[in-house]
Amino acid sequence: MKKIKTVGFFVNTTKENSAGVVEGVSAWLQERGIVPLLPEEQAIDLGYPRTDISKTEVVEQADMLLVLGGDGTLLSAAHTPQIENVPVLAINIGTLGFLTDASLDELYPTLKATLAGDYRIEHRMMLEVVVNRQGFPQPFRAFALNDVVIRHYTQLIELDAYVDGELFIPYNADGLIIATPSGSTGYSLSCAGTIVAPQLEAILLTPIAPHSLTVRPFVAHGNAEITVKMRAAYQSVDVFVDGQRETHSLTAGAVIKVEKAKRTIQLIRSQHHSYYKALREKLMLGERIKRA
Repeated sequence: MKKIKTVGFFVNTTKENSAGVVEGVSAWLQERGIVPLLPEEQAIDLGYPRTDISKTEVVEQADMLLVLGGDGTLLSAAHTPQIENVPVLAINIGTLGFLTDASLDELYPTLKATLAGDYRIEHRMMLEVVVNRQGFPQPFRAFALNDVVIRHYTQLIELDAYVDGELFIPYNADGLIIATPSGSTGYSLSCAGTIVAPQLEAILLTPIAPHSLTVRPFVAHGNAEITVKMRAAYQSVDVFVDGQRETHSLTAGAVIKVEKAKRTIQLIRSQHHSYYKALREKLMLGERIKRA
């Protein structure tokens, strides 16, 4: 990474301590000759003066992005155009976080190490989703770092899932989660999906409350093309991309295609960060049930 002269902020402004954290980090950076960049909408939310700079412009101008929040804040930032070109350091100022590198207590030591070049970069796989709908000349297109979720909240939906053009599983379920390894510890995990090491390239298919005992989660190879076809017409089928909701009326035969995106996201990791330690501690893996 080139010498850091500008640091862009993406902040969860709903956290009570976010304003103080941004103020402290901004002063700390400026003391070291580094320019902090805060998107105007976030500056307004935090009660700061207008900055006259958008999120997209922050990404274009920053040498590094500092995400202050949790996994949701990072997922939101990941949808900003051109973010794949800028390394991202994510600090958890919330509760549970698997994508973030460090906790708030470790903020300044982690920043200091990063500025000194003591870090590594993880390139995380992303997905591209395309929804083709009858009556719409242009398909809906988006990118996901965690997952693409297809579901209906009031009824079972009938879906046919194809892998590389071959019919794989007909689903009768509340929905289907198509996730990256990064997203394997998110919604997919809560639906009994497999945890997959984030360095791998793979695509996870996890059904939501399937109406069949024979349907199980599946891990496809990273270059697989996943095609989901609707077997019936449904109004208000929700397609969530990293938790961001898009509601579509999908006719029978509507096609949702998901595959590995050409873009990735660069996550800055401290040399001491351990994914396995984070899993063990945050999910309490292997913990015995304590007797009262």
